Amino acid sequence: MLPYWIAAALTALVSVVYAWAFRWAEGVSTIWHIAHPSLAFVIVPVTMIGSMCLAKYLAPGASGSGIPQLMAADELTGRNPEWVEKLLSLRIVVVKFIGSCLSVAGGGIIGREGPMLQISASLFRFVQQHWPERERRPSLQSMILAGGAAGLAAAFNTPLGGVIFAVEELAKIHVSQIRTNVFHAVIIAGLLAQAFLGNYLYFGKIEVAVPNVTELVPLILAAAAIGAIGAVSGAGLVYMADWRAKMKTWQQLLMTALLGLAVASMIYFLGDSAMGSGRHVIVDLVDKSTEPSVFLAVARVLGNFMTYAGGVIGGVFAPSLASGAAIGAWLATLFDFANPHLWIVMGMAAFLTGVTRTPFTSLILVLEMTDTHGVILQLMIAAIVAQSAAKMIDPISFYEHMSERFLHNLGVEVTYAADPE
Repeated sequence: MLPYWIAAALTALVSVVYAWAFRWAEGVSTIWHIAHPSLAFVIVPVTMIGSMCLAKYLAPGASGSGIPQLMAADELTGRNPEWVEKLLSLRIVVVKFIGSCLSVAGGGIIGREGPMLQISASLFRFVQQHWPERERRPSLQSMILAGGAAGLAAAFNTPLGGVIFAVEELAKIHVSQIRTNVFHAVIIAGLLAQAFLGNYLYFGKIEVAVPNVTELVPLILAAAAIGAIGAVSGAGLVYMADWRAKMKTWQQLLMTALLGLAVASMIYFLGDSAMGSGRHVIVDLVDKSTEPSVFLAVARVLGNFMTYAGGVIGGVFAPSLASGAAIGAWLATLFDFANPHLWIVMGMAAFLTGVTRTPFTSLILVLEMTDTHGVILQLMIAAIVAQSAAKMIDPISFYEHMSERFLHNLGVEVTYAADPE
């Protein structure tokens, strides 16, 4: 267990530094936006291009979220472990760290949670590589899976969510191989991260009243719609990635610049609610310092879509939660429901499920981040309904599609099958 403990400790320390740096970068975006909002039309495209170029020229495997790369690396361990270097390495760690902070400092709508999983898995792989063979070196696949779980646990302060994600998404066909390794990695990473950041709730405690039966039907319908929107967003990103891959470099740069101007326009007209990972948006919606609106909901969904489609370094995990929260809050206002907090947490679980196709991970993450266990049954229903609606759009998740493309670029053809019902 010692290599898992050491790797998990490294993950916790890097996660803490990354969290501080990312929040500082988000603060930078707020500073320039308050001083001169019109700077968005320069800063957003420039930082998006800078983030894209960091990945393109220094570490192509660092582009985008990080979770697809982690899944691809898991597949490669049984084929050609040397190819894993292109997806998990210390170079990836540095480029991922800098590129995502640069993008969010410029107002990009991306998250650090997906990148943290790839960073964590890279650290676990580094420990595995340098562990003495005489001391029973752990398997690479086991270390990668444990690294992904530890990264999610440290990023969100959600240890149970890290375990569930490893089982539900990262280890679909070889759960038996990870057993207690994931638990050890998650516990060490989670405890050390808490030692520095405190035992906090990612979005703070959200008070949610248990709904009556009459509110359940509209809640189910809304969960289906939000899950479908998440699925359409993910499918659109896959299409954009395929289209972008066929472009010449100058065309990719132009595409990123144009998408950056589109994101800048939303920031200029909607303010800082259209910027960053979205954590502040959810908090503001809960305490009512930000008014729900269809414009905010559209900006959160399209903002993350356009930022990610620009080829920057950054994830869709936290922005998906913010997108779902914004849609849920708007629907609660539109139909004058008396329990808006329920609609916010329902939207978070439903949208994330639509993108990732991991209903139990989405459910557990939202519960751990908001302490809303009183409505666990309602959130469970919302996540399952969102999953069913999303599968009608596309049976394969966004992460699986992108993982296939990373593998294809390495000459490995893998096709993910839809989960059995």
